[in-house]
Amino acid sequence: MKTKIKILITLCLSCSLLVACKVDKTIDTIGKNASNTNSEQSLPASNTKQEENKNIAPFTGEEVSKEIKNQAAFMAIVENSKDARPQSGLNEADIVYETMAEGGIPRFIAVFQKNSPKIIGPIRSARAYFVDISKEYNLPFAHCGYSEEARNMIEKENLMTLNEFSYGKNYWRDNSRKAPHNLYTSADKLRELITSKSYVKPSNVKLSFNKDYWNNSSFLPAANVLLSLNKFYTTSYTFKDGKYYKTMDGTASTNREDKKPIAVTNIVIQNTNIKLQSDMQHLTITLVGQGDGYVISNGKAIKMKWSKKDINSQTILKDENGKDISLNPGNTWWHIIDNSNKVEIK
Repeated sequence: MKTKIKILITLCLSCSLLVACKVDKTIDTIGKNASNTNSEQSLPASNTKQEENKNIAPFTGEEVSKEIKNQAAFMAIVENSKDARPQSGLNEADIVYETMAEGGIPRFIAVFQKNSPKIIGPIRSARAYFVDISKEYNLPFAHCGYSEEARNMIEKENLMTLNEFSYGKNYWRDNSRKAPHNLYTSADKLRELITSKSYVKPSNVKLSFNKDYWNNSSFLPAANVLLSLNKFYTTSYTFKDGKYYKTMDGTASTNREDKKPIAVTNIVIQNTNIKLQSDMQHLTITLVGQGDGYVISNGKAIKMKWSKKDINSQTILKDENGKDISLNPGNTWWHIIDNSNKVEIK
């Protein structure tokens, strides 16, 4: 009898332990499932944030496909004499720098990444200050020849030149125009060359974009912008439908092939010192240091202070209170002008 009682007690204890184990396992499993559920629920938000950030064009701040975001970026030096107008491809550039060259007529160095224009030009020679701008971006640049000063910089520092003198097959001449205003290239031809030279590198420039920044009602009105650079050249912009439409010497600026207007989202005006060198031919443009200017977008303008620590660092734009200025998502035309040049913003 005692033996039966012992057996019954042992069976009861075993059942209790089994139940307890099952309960413990159930609680542990629920805890793990709950943990996994929370983890899985948090992933989409994190992934969504990553998705929002990873396909943004670096120089326009616009959302693009992964394929476009990964396209190689490059720069191209484009002529702006009257014989070179209208130019090709500038309306598809992410950023165009416009600054003075010899003879009192500006020249451009344009950044291309988001778009792939089939024709870019006319391509002209490099100057030291254009080489300096390319160094700020750490991007390869297309050109045809150079000044002696620019050549020395390129050779001494082994810069990523795409000189037509060395890579003629990636350029062509348009016989409907007179030389030297007839040299052209394309995004495809330059990217082919860039890949073969292993020049596909990340840019040093990290731009800030914020559309809401330009809803500030305290900014200055800027429906019309006029830059009178000398007796040979003026350029202006008129704000319409969210874009600034460009003219040069009173004539609307258009793309040569399809007559599409040059229209930009942002205008940067950077004041600095531009001086004639001792040879009385070439220019020195101060790009390092600090100075004043304007940033213009969405029919508004804000006074800015620019600064640049050294020739390889990024040019930083801040407002008069020392806060960073964001660009409006879209393309930008960046003027580097002399402190004495006249600017009218209305």
